[in-house]
Amino acid sequence: MKKKTRLLNFLFVVALIAACEAPVENVVGPSSSGLIIGVSALYGGGGLRNDGTSQATIRVEVFTSSAQPVDGAAVTLTTTLGTLGSSSLTTAAGSAVTTLTSSTTTGLASIVATVENASATTAVPIVSF
Repeated sequence: MKKKTRLLNFLFVVALIAACEAPVENVVGPSSSGLIIGVSALYGGGGLRNDGTSQATIRVEVFTSSAQPVDGAAVTLTTTLGTLGSSSLTTAAGSAVTTLTSSTTTGLASIVATVENASATTAVPIVSF
């Protein structure tokens, strides 16, 4: 019985850890020169608190159609709610990171990352707790 309980606990922990991984969302491309872009948002719980200080990490990845990471890709970012740490990024080893700081208004922040003529989108809920 103890072995079964341990196995179930182990499987639960593995599933919980796997669920916390944030895959790159909304992969889009190729762009005019063959680049593919993806963007993901990392935040805890059900979203960011609408306190004007809570932050999410925004991760952008740019790679070629043959899955090679792209160094030096110029990426622009926009958001519909909150404030981005940077609206212009340059990739290193295919990725770049910035932050989204919550607003005091609740809603869904839509973040768009663009490389050349390809754009990918992710969303971050800003909620009152």
